[in-house]
Amino acid sequence: MGQYLTQGLLVLVLLGCTGCSLIGQPGAYMRLPKLPAEQETLKSVIEASLPPGAALIRPSRAVQAGAISVVDLDGDGSEEAVFFYKIKESEQLHGEIWSESGGAWKRSDSFEGAGYELDELRFERITLDDASQGVNVVAAYATSEEAPKGLAVYALERGRAVKKFELPYTDYVIDDLNENDRQDLTVILHDGEKRTSSAALYEYENGLKKLSTLTLDGTVEGYYSMISGRVTPELRGVVLDAGVGAHSSYTEMLIYRDGRLRRAFDPKVTYKAYTAESEDADRDGILDVVGMNAPPGWETKPIALIPWIYTYSRWDGNGGFIKVLQRYWNGQDGYYFDFPPEWPAETTLEVEEGTAVRFVAAPGSTERLAEIRMFPAEAWNEEQTDWLPVHRTADKVLAINRDAEAYRSLLHLLSEMKSEGSAQAWAEF
Repeated sequence: MGQYLTQGLLVLVLLGCTGCSLIGQPGAYMRLPKLPAEQETLKSVIEASLPPGAALIRPSRAVQAGAISVVDLDGDGSEEAVFFYKIKESEQLHGEIWSESGGAWKRSDSFEGAGYELDELRFERITLDDASQGVNVVAAYATSEEAPKGLAVYALERGRAVKKFELPYTDYVIDDLNENDRQDLTVILHDGEKRTSSAALYEYENGLKKLSTLTLDGTVEGYYSMISGRVTPELRGVVLDAGVGAHSSYTEMLIYRDGRLRRAFDPKVTYKAYTAESEDADRDGILDVVGMNAPPGWETKPIALIPWIYTYSRWDGNGGFIKVLQRYWNGQDGYYFDFPPEWPAETTLEVEEGTAVRFVAAPGSTERLAEIRMFPAEAWNEEQTDWLPVHRTADKVLAINRDAEAYRSLLHLLSEMKSEGSAQAWAEF
């Protein structure tokens, strides 16, 4: 069966790859297709081999949805299966690697996990020079809420899982900040009780090396978002969104310049009333720093009542920012709307709670630029001419006024939002 699985994967890659490309950033490799019947067969064989009372486990953070990942670990052209399991009434994590041999899948090696829970599982090239050497197993473990999590990196060498290094972490990203064509690892350690926080940049070349450290603000409540990528056309960086106080936040950006980690700007200039996540909002390949502004005319209202406009700005490489996008979020009704760039700076909102939002040219203006309305599905009339349906859910119709039809592509459901980063490179089930 394993022989046919490998051959089938190869055939589907060759037949179904029109328009495919390898994304040129760390950790981005071609995704393998899925063959449900053969995957279920492999899953059944693996489950039958587990000790009594054992069950496969999935990572807590959903890099992948399944418990078994199939990926070429050692670069020999054949895929291995990687999975973790726990035995009932035991806290110990167990990991296994299986490989195909003689038409059948067999266990290559097993190893003990370094924590009680599997927080995340990835496949990267941290200790490997190129694709011909395969990929590392990067397993992020959790032990307890009080203790830092642990990151363990393994390589498959001569059929055995060899632990290359292990580090404590609170948050981490894998990238190439110094752009030397070798993956590096940025690790955040935050201790809420001691009120300390720091960042460290590591690279592996004949062993793990710490390239730089940076002390961060230990008074933050923690980092709820950490992403990496281009922050200017010339520089890669790490963008951290941190909780401050009861509900506020700010954004930190780290870059590697002149041989050390540095803050790109004072994070306090990005202070926001609530939490929001930075991203590449305009999809130009450069990460944007998120901000929140009260619409004109709403500045004196209680902050809990303000329909905040989210702003996304690109760091200019010095001390300033260039605004690239404004967005209205409606979490209650589950949609967001990107402002057209030609709209006036004084554009503001008029809100009918739970029903409609009107965008007008300025406070007090009667010039309606667009209106978004949520209709109950049973109340929607297909014959009406004033409203254009843009999205439908099981019980609602999200529509925009006909006069603003040119803006329909700027109206999205929140469920359409996708996390930053590339698609995973491995099949999983």
